[in-house]
Parts: sequence; C-alpha cells; structure tokens
Amino acid sequence: MYNDTITLFNRYESKQGDTWYPSILHNCNLNMDKASIIAKYGSDSQDNAVLNVQYSLKDGKKMVGSKLWLPPKEWSKQANDKLPQTLTFSSKANGFDFFIVGEWENEEPIADDDYIDGFYEEMKLKYDYVFAITGSTFYDIIPHFEVMAK
Repeated sequence: MYNDTITLFNRYESKQGDTWYPSILHNCNLNMDKASIIAKYGSDSQDNAVLNVQYSLKDGKKMVGSKLWLPPKEWSKQANDKLPQTLTFSSKANGFDFFIVGEWENEEPIADDDYIDGFYEEMKLKYDYVFAITGSTFYDIIPHFEVMAK
C-alpha cells in the first residue's frame, strides 16, 4: 500500500526572495482517484489527490523518514540552516507547499527568483501531477499524515 514516492517542496518566504526546500519521501500512499476522494470526503471536495505519509516518533517528535515534521508557522520561524532538516505540510492559507509524483533530482534549495513566473508555475508547465497542498492532518492510532491537494 505505501509504495509511492513523491517530492515535497516547502516554500520559505523572505525579503531576499522565496526559496523552495525539497524533500524526497518514499513509502507514501498517493490516491488520485477522484471517485474515491468524493466518496470519502463528499461531493464538495475540490481535491484531486490524497497523500498518506507515515511518521514515527523520536523523543516525542514526529519524524518523516530522517526529517523532523513541524507545524507550518513553526517551520517558517526556523533559522535557515535548519530548514533542510525539517519539513511541513502547509496549505494555501499559509503560503502553500506542493508536491510532485516521483523523485526530484536532489534536495538542494531552489530560488524562486530563478524562474520567470516562479518555481511552482514552472513545475506546473513542465510536469504532470503537480499538486498544491490544500490541507493536512495527522493521526496517532495508525501514525500517518493525510495531505489533501489539488
């Protein structure tokens, strides 16, 4: 069931220009079946994908692979050198993050200003299956995040 690979891009906003921090996540479960999404979340759902990402606890903190998960506001308040070691799932209400299906070439930060219309827009133009995060939640009974996207 958890056999998909995605690359998550977290957006760090600053006055010097926005930077995207990629995280390659293996062993995820990606559902892009619109009918099953509507069946589970109702006909009002505008989402095109549901991503399930397992986490483990280490010293009481949620870990996704080797990276520490932080809530979106806490993630954005970190010192820049800590950003590549952590991740978050931020929706459009908080500046938004996105993910792509598959493995990105590396996990080096990407300057948004290097792209005329921004990195996210460039990715949407060049790739299929680029999903902006619309919401997320986590579950403790079976430890995983459920990430909604469109």
